[in-house]
Amino acid sequence: MVGLAAFGVVFAMNSSIHSYLVLAYTDVESVSMDMGFYYMANAAGRLLGTLLSGALFLWGGMPACLWMSCLLVALAWGFSTQLPAPLQRS
Repeated sequence: MVGLAAFGVVFAMNSSIHSYLVLAYTDVESVSMDMGFYYMANAAGRLLGTLLSGALFLWGGMPACLWMSCLLVALAWGFSTQLPAPLQRS
């Protein structure tokens, strides 16, 4: 139960940070379009992640899934360091 609670807290924080970043990087005129694209990309990513993790588990078991997870987290970190500063609102 403690592990599930910790996962839930991290998942909720991650989700709120994603939503904040989408709003921080969007123009006021295109908020609904950008949020729609975010939710579409999120759903597609979950589908592809589910398929990839299933294939990896069949191919290499849990270690393959964990190594791929490490690789994808490192790539996400690397790409996020290249983001420009968020738009300034007045």
